[in-house]
Amino acid sequence: MLAKNVGKLFEEDIQNSCEDQSLFFYRIKDVNPLFLKKNARVSKNLYDSFIFKQPFLFAIECKSTEVSKSINFNQKIKQHQIEALEKSAKHKGIIAGFFINYKKYNNETYFIHINDFLKLKHVAENQIKEHTYKSKINKSSISLENCREIGIPLLNRKKQVKYTYYVNKLLDELIVKYGDN
Repeated sequence: MLAKNVGKLFEEDIQNSCEDQSLFFYRIKDVNPLFLKKNARVSKNLYDSFIFKQPFLFAIECKSTEVSKSINFNQKIKQHQIEALEKSAKHKGIIAGFFINYKKYNNETYFIHINDFLKLKHVAENQIKEHTYKSKINKSSISLENCREIGIPLLNRKKQVKYTYYVNKLLDELIVKYGDN
């Protein structure tokens, strides 16, 4: 049996945390291309999961890194995911964004709303010249410092091996902050 990568373990911990907190959670299954017939086409998932907390649906893409202090825009975060989250966020009742997890750095985890992510990305790519960010902006990645500045922490605690995330508490904060958009 193959060992699960850090991203899949993170997604699993989020799912278990939601279920423990009686939140509706739906994880969109990835299709392993190795199990498909030759030349079979498979659609790309728009994002990893949905979480529902009355009256909002949260479209979430989970990103985790085990060693790095940043997550690359083009390697780890795919353009179709960015576009799908942006499109979802335009609908009333949907809050869309990333859960970004830095395992090596005390498992710090943040929710980054897609609009905040896009603003940072546009500054990084020189599409927006003026900004008020205090942390250094890298042209190709989002750093832990950027997440600390623009994100909302997803508190967690380590049980024995896996983590429990206080998703319910975070969703309450997100509804207050983004619920009227």
